[in-house]
Amino acid sequence: MTSSSPSARASSPGSREAELARAESELAAQEARVAEQVRATLANADTLATRLEGARAALARAHREPDANPDLGEQAARLQAAALPALDVETHRARALEAREKALEARRRADLEVQAALRTHQEQVAQLGRAVAEAEAALKRQGEASAARARAKEDAARARQAELARAAAAAKAQGQALPASPVARPSVAPDGSEARRNGRVRMHTSIDMRSDSNFFTGFSMDISEGGVFIATVDAPPRGTQVELDFTLPGGRPMKVVGVVRWVREANPKTPELMPGVGVQFTGLPHEVASAIGSFVTTRDPLFYPD
Repeated sequence: MTSSSPSARASSPGSREAELARAESELAAQEARVAEQVRATLANADTLATRLEGARAALARAHREPDANPDLGEQAARLQAAALPALDVETHRARALEAREKALEARRRADLEVQAALRTHQEQVAQLGRAVAEAEAALKRQGEASAARARAKEDAARARQAELARAAAAAKAQGQALPASPVARPSVAPDGSEARRNGRVRMHTSIDMRSDSNFFTGFSMDISEGGVFIATVDAPPRGTQVELDFTLPGGRPMKVVGVVRWVREANPKTPELMPGVGVQFTGLPHEVASAIGSFVTTRDPLFYPD
């Protein structure tokens, strides 16, 4: 088999293997042709050896006859000295077999190395597959938990909305004001008229981590330029001036003034959104702004582009 050229050695393993397989096939065919020629040559040599022995014996007998041709003696001497040439095929064949055995052993070692590398790769792939499966399972559990929390929140919002609607209907049917609750409502004087001070509606609420009321900001994150969303089913109209009393966690009372900038009506299609009003501050004392700022660090403010 001829040695591989530099270009063949630089080629891909697949093309090199195909080239080697082709060369091995050609060499096997060549070896088969040579072996057939060796068999034919040895057979001819055996036949010639038999003929040589026969000719030697016949010449010896003819040379002993009285009228023998003198040339027969010369022929007998020539054949007597003649010998068949030796064909040392076994030595060459032994070297070829030894080379083939070494090549076979090298291929066996390479195959064992490939098997070991394959087992290592398979183990690594299996480990990675288990890690991916565990991550996917954790993500699925997280998604299911998030969905369950969202459903629970929606159910709670619907229940609060339904409770507020029932309370409003009952109060309206009885001609009474709504009972006190975390949801803000305008103050009502004993004679039924709105309690006003300097033409302002007075509202009360309590703001904590669970309440539906919350502070909001506009395009500026400065809370003094924002306001507060008041959850209520009895919303004053837009433009109404408001005096607002509220408490933050810890029970500290706050008093601010503002104006109703937007109103969110109850909508049965979005029961999770509480009805109410957005009151924008018109004068926020520094100490109140500081207290509100401390609160919104634990509860993100709403964003409302008013």
